[in-house]
Amino acid sequence: MRFHKAKKISAADAELLIDASTSSLNANVVVSHNDCDWYDVRLMTHAELQDFVDDLLRAERVLLQSGLHNPH
Repeated sequence: MRFHKAKKISAADAELLIDASTSSLNANVVVSHNDCDWYDVRLMTHAELQDFVDDLLRAERVLLQSGLHNPH
């Protein structure tokens, strides 16, 4: 995956950011991937955020297709 400005954070940190954050370069403050990985995305533009989410989903699809990851 290419470099992104998103910073991986804990669920507790994500909750604090959601409750207290007042500024973001896009409409989101944090992104959750499968409710287990949380990312601070306040410093990403809308286009950068879209690229980041696309890369997260692409990496997950590769794992699913390889059989290395089973979401159930």
